[in-house]
Amino acid sequence: MASMRAVSYQKGAPARRGGGLVLLVLAALVVVNLYVFVWDKDTSVSAIKREAASKSPTPDMPAAALPSQPLDASGHGARTDGGSTDARRSDGGSTLAAAPVGPPGVIDGKVSKSDTLGRLLKKSGLSANETDEVIRSLAGVLDFKTIRAGQPYRIERGPDGRVKNFELVVSKVLTVRSERAATGELVGKADSAQTRTEIKTIGGRIDSSLYAAIKGAGENAALVDFFVDVFAYDLDFYNDTHAGDTFRVVVEKELKDNELVRYKRILAAEYQGKAGTFRTFYFTPEDSGNGTGNYFDEHGTSSEKTLLKTPLKFQRISSGFDRRRMHPVLHTTRAHLGIDYAAPTGTPVWAAANGTISHRAPSGGAGNLVMIRHDGGIETAYMHLSKFADGQKVGQRVAAKTVIGYVGTTGLSTGPHLHFGVRQNGAYIDPSKLTPVKGKGVAAKDREAFKAEAVRLQALLTGVTIAMHQDAASAE
Repeated sequence: MASMRAVSYQKGAPARRGGGLVLLVLAALVVVNLYVFVWDKDTSVSAIKREAASKSPTPDMPAAALPSQPLDASGHGARTDGGSTDARRSDGGSTLAAAPVGPPGVIDGKVSKSDTLGRLLKKSGLSANETDEVIRSLAGVLDFKTIRAGQPYRIERGPDGRVKNFELVVSKVLTVRSERAATGELVGKADSAQTRTEIKTIGGRIDSSLYAAIKGAGENAALVDFFVDVFAYDLDFYNDTHAGDTFRVVVEKELKDNELVRYKRILAAEYQGKAGTFRTFYFTPEDSGNGTGNYFDEHGTSSEKTLLKTPLKFQRISSGFDRRRMHPVLHTTRAHLGIDYAAPTGTPVWAAANGTISHRAPSGGAGNLVMIRHDGGIETAYMHLSKFADGQKVGQRVAAKTVIGYVGTTGLSTGPHLHFGVRQNGAYIDPSKLTPVKGKGVAAKDREAFKAEAVRLQALLTGVTIAMHQDAASAE
């Protein structure tokens, strides 16, 4: 037992020696800390307190009132480079302005397809704080939803490197700016150009197409869309137009100086050709609540019907309604319960009448499909769309001529086209055989006023001279 205790004692001796070494190191550290924080005249706690007291604000002025840098003329902190250290927020407060992140100079560019204002500013080199400052200044001045691809913009940095001016050309008549004011903050403002409205009469003869004829009359292609819209219930401008047909139109043109800004309203229009003679006049009753009118023929009958002639502006029929058609993909005899309109991918597709969206989703062989429920037990179907129009959903009410999607070739399709189908009381019918019902005509109390307006507009249409076809003129 004695020998075992001896062995045990010998094994514990190194441990006690190690513990003593640790105690020695700790004691040394305590001495060093005492020297640094108590005895040294420069680093001791008392020395630090004395230095802090010498730099504290005077008792009669709060520390918050003392500027860390000299004030500029506006009362803002001035930097040594001459710039202001803060900028006013739109809510009346102030926040430290972002430090410049770029050199003085000008950046010119155009809005890209996927750009928001924030994305545009950041990709142009503005910091997050600078971007926020510009956006805040334009709140209430710019409708951010009006930003479109192709709009020119300019960013200018001043000598101090800060954003001095941001400018966005929204349209031919509207430019918005965010400018650095004398007080240091960015201030948003809108500049609207002065315009005037003129009434213009235009006429022409169809040679190859309505588009070519209107362009040949010296007008912008945008007028083609307006003209097609006016007669959308009566004419298919791909299949119903022929060489020698004529058109006349009375239209409001908004001009800036002598530059066309837009066509405002077609006041009267006429189309004469193999399909017949069609006229329409715009009329607004005196007691119209919203100040808008509608189109009527010379007898006061509505030019609008329950269903459009076609659900696209320009197209050709590539396959008609056929209950025993050979399917081009499946190569089997299969009923074709609708009309196919061949058109380029991306061509806008209209709702054929007022109604409620009942289906809007990819649907097997029909591809991207929209279905709309209308009055009278009628439902229309629009198949093979490349994509749906933005901002619409099932259950939403849409008006006739509202764009609901775009031509494509999704589903069982051999090429870009729209399959347009019509169901009546649950059964598909031939859309071309459906007899549309006209809308409400001019009210009895407004008949005299309409008649006077129609006579005035008809005189303008009659006064339009249409040049004789070149071939006929040379034959004489």
